[in-house]
Amino acid sequence: MPTALLKRRSAKPLTGNLRLRRLTKAYLEPIDDVKELSPTVIKIDQIYDLTQVLIVQCQSVTSGLFPRYSKDRDVGYVKDSIYCAMACWACSVAYKRLDDDRGRQTELRQTAVKTMRGILFSWMQQSKNLDAFKSQNSSEFALHARFDLSSGMCLETPNDKHYGHLQMDLAALYLLTLVQMISAGVKVIYTHHEVNFIQNLVFYIERTYRTPDFGMWERGTRYNNGKPELHASSLGMVKAALEAINGFNLYGSTGTSASVIYVDIDGHNRNRTTFETILPRESNSKNTDAALLLTVGWPAFATHDENLFEKTVKKCIRRLEGRFGLRRFLRDGYRTELEDNSKSFYDEHETAQFQSVESQFPIFLACISLTAYIRANQEYGDVYFKKLQKCLVADESVPGGYIVPECYCVDEFLMDKERAQSNSTDLYALSHQEFGHHLWSNAIYIILMLKREGLIHSGDIDPINRHLPASQRPKMFNRHSAFQGSMEGDPVVQVALISESPRLQMMLSTYGITTQTPHEVEPVQIWPSWRMVKVFECLGRDKKLNLSGRPQRPFGPLSTSKVFRVFGDTVLCYPLLFEVKDFYVSSDPAVLIDDIKRDIEFVARRWKLAGRPTMCVVLREENVAGEYFDHILDLLVQLKNGHINGVRVRLGRVHQLLNSCCIEHIDFANSDDLEFDIDIFEESHDNAALFSQLSLKEGIDDELTHEKDVTPKTDHELYQIIEKDDMERPRLLAFSIWILWSRCNPDLLVHNFTLRERLEKVYRRACQLRLWWLVRYCAGRLHKSMNSLAPAITNMLVRGKQITLGVRSGAREENIVRPIAPNDLNRLLFECCPADEPQSAVFHQELIIACSDLMSHNPQVFEGVLTIRLSWISDAISMLLNYVRATGALKIPGIVMGTPPTPGTTGIPTEFKKSCIYDLSPTVVKDVVTALMTRTNWHLLSPLQTRRLNGALNRMPVNFYDRVWTILERSKHGIIIADQFLPQQPTLSDMTRYELTFSYKFEEMLSRISHPEYRQLLVEVPTDVITILMEQQKDDRKLNVPFAKKESALHETYYFVDFIFVGRQII
Repeated sequence: MPTALLKRRSAKPLTGNLRLRRLTKAYLEPIDDVKELSPTVIKIDQIYDLTQVLIVQCQSVTSGLFPRYSKDRDVGYVKDSIYCAMACWACSVAYKRLDDDRGRQTELRQTAVKTMRGILFSWMQQSKNLDAFKSQNSSEFALHARFDLSSGMCLETPNDKHYGHLQMDLAALYLLTLVQMISAGVKVIYTHHEVNFIQNLVFYIERTYRTPDFGMWERGTRYNNGKPELHASSLGMVKAALEAINGFNLYGSTGTSASVIYVDIDGHNRNRTTFETILPRESNSKNTDAALLLTVGWPAFATHDENLFEKTVKKCIRRLEGRFGLRRFLRDGYRTELEDNSKSFYDEHETAQFQSVESQFPIFLACISLTAYIRANQEYGDVYFKKLQKCLVADESVPGGYIVPECYCVDEFLMDKERAQSNSTDLYALSHQEFGHHLWSNAIYIILMLKREGLIHSGDIDPINRHLPASQRPKMFNRHSAFQGSMEGDPVVQVALISESPRLQMMLSTYGITTQTPHEVEPVQIWPSWRMVKVFECLGRDKKLNLSGRPQRPFGPLSTSKVFRVFGDTVLCYPLLFEVKDFYVSSDPAVLIDDIKRDIEFVARRWKLAGRPTMCVVLREENVAGEYFDHILDLLVQLKNGHINGVRVRLGRVHQLLNSCCIEHIDFANSDDLEFDIDIFEESHDNAALFSQLSLKEGIDDELTHEKDVTPKTDHELYQIIEKDDMERPRLLAFSIWILWSRCNPDLLVHNFTLRERLEKVYRRACQLRLWWLVRYCAGRLHKSMNSLAPAITNMLVRGKQITLGVRSGAREENIVRPIAPNDLNRLLFECCPADEPQSAVFHQELIIACSDLMSHNPQVFEGVLTIRLSWISDAISMLLNYVRATGALKIPGIVMGTPPTPGTTGIPTEFKKSCIYDLSPTVVKDVVTALMTRTNWHLLSPLQTRRLNGALNRMPVNFYDRVWTILERSKHGIIIADQFLPQQPTLSDMTRYELTFSYKFEEMLSRISHPEYRQLLVEVPTDVITILMEQQKDDRKLNVPFAKKESALHETYYFVDFIFVGRQII
């Protein structure tokens, strides 16, 4: 037997510890022949090293925030922090694909989580501001965009007060990134208080369509004068965030209904409409902006309209691209050598010096390339990636040796050469040795490298598939509402007809129209939308954070097309247009018919939720009975036949419609916490409610009674008149109530009813009898306002118009050039209109809605109209009334004599017998506005009448402002109009030929002209005639346009225009 074998057999048995050491030796000792790493792992490790040096090492260990530059140790920026978190998260996703990530996936993921939670912590310290902002859209209450880097608390530096914190795109970007990360399985939100705060962040951004902000560059307008404006980039980011977070569970797939986020889909739609209207512009002062690349492309992908996407991106590239990147926007002074960094804002005329010498930013080359790769456009992505590679700068302190500089600047000594010929000089990169490297630029570069090398896929950094059109995204099951958009074509709109009373139901049944009463639909309840608004006030409410929940914003037609499950009941809400306490316009059956058709068409076009929209149509006796019955019946027959205005409609009983409707579960409210001041819709058994055709057609109106005749009466006499409550003389009753109100107070009791309640009652009766002058008088005294007024104003503003409120000869006129909150708008309306003519304020509201609706459906009729001056439109309506009454020659299309006015069949001749525009029904007002703007049958008018109407409508010839610019270029000193001086400089240097600011400036000068025919005459003067006269002028005097001072040099010009006017007047 071999000696070695004998030794082994004779050896003592191994102890337990020794045996364990021998067994684990292979795992504890390094292996000499290590297996080579795959090329994929090597690439990821290289990017990991770069991420560690450029991103992770700059993170604050306490707050989790990132600075803007790596050498900054004081200030943490929210936007830069979000993009740094994205880079860390993207790198962690790349490691997730490896079999052995060596713990790096968790490390990078948690770095991103700490950043997102650090931002959340910083913002939660400002919950008081957040709650105040919901009612006052002021920059004073905006969530901050930067914080102390170490503590995450608000900065106390003096300059921070002037900083542009109001950035709606910033809050939207945070919400969008939050949804993307949670969808990928990252846990970011921990408590229900945090869920409530996120819900309030949604409220914060929902009204961005009427919230001017400072934009992505934190400077507001391109003049950097501290004034915010409406930005398309902010609207697009908000649109994307609202779509992403609606119905989303912040606890992920394991969360309950308590952690689901709700979005006002009508608010979302207004943001979407406003965004798509502004594109491809960025704002009124910025024709285009590189911020749009981040909005229409990664990370927002805010539009999937290919034409709109291409138009926006190509415009950015055409106007802004240089050899070393893209300019942020034209005349941007940021990081140029000419900018004075000691000032928060620029001087009035300072931006002109930055023309053609703006800094260029390579980050946008990375954005274009990344968007192209995600959209599977490999070739286009490679082109811009190569451009980006040429812009990298060397830095031996980082792995790979190259970083992305923040920007390239024009040398001060080469600026004249660059201005003379764009891209003719070599720009230098901003030194990273001085400031440190720019984190935002390099974070996007890291994501771009991961995507280009195939280490992550499009679905990894966009797990909710924003880059795909809604119809191509995978469906995600959620019992709560979420934007689907998966159906092809418009959905079928379900309609439930609810009769106010059994008597009305029986009458309609004789015509083959089947309706239901509120009693018959039980246990389903019919609610007014304001009652559901009261329920939604509980949404997001948090006592510990002092958050009040959802503000009292009305529900639009999209929200009321859902069916709600609340407190164990099924609830169907009817739209605002059926509210009896709403604005009087809906009391006109003709307007009601038009609004029902428009809402059905709107809902079908904009519906993006799972399930069919269900619209509740409430039929009241006062609207159905009378001379309008035939028109209401025609509408109901169209609904029964299944088509209306090209939209498919399904008429049915409520219980049948529930099977295919969209159901919203309301789990956040408790019935014990609510006290309703609005009742549910119940059956009416009032036999006197049904008015005869005669009573509706010939409502009693004491037109000869005037307020000045009632004013001398004593309080006792007024009290007696009010006490009688005699609707045989409704104007006398209304005047008496108001005069006593003004002498005492609106809460004075007269037989158990306050004066306010009694005036409301008169208002309601006048609506039923359609006494429109009295309706408008009562509405004005009660300060009634339309819910859709602010969105209508915004709709016109984003189309480049400005609105002038007030009466020319009254209190004052006020120009609205930026969106305004509803409360501020209502206050301004009534302040600008004379107190002794309360009808004017509510009549102006009708004009605003009429112009906005017409502009939405037929925008070309407003071409040449820059300012919508409400008082002059009122005058134009009066002039048109006078022309029709005087001659009878002017006809409005669709007139049918002897029939009541309805949309398309306006009975204007009958209505125009009234002596006052306040006697016109709301539908006639809309039709006259349409006739004015479309210039229907204007060939029947005389030249003077045409000129007066055009002047009142502020209509300009084609390219008018372009011609004025040309004249200004030829005038050494400037132009004088109506004693208003427009200097050549600095006007030409501050503004550009095609920007709206110049048009607004000149329009302001024209607004001083008090007669519309003179104004119109001025704008009709041929430009070539003025140019000839200018060329004949040998000295350097100012060009003096008509209605200015009669200087001798251009004296003949004045008389030349006056001669034309007189000659045409004779014609």
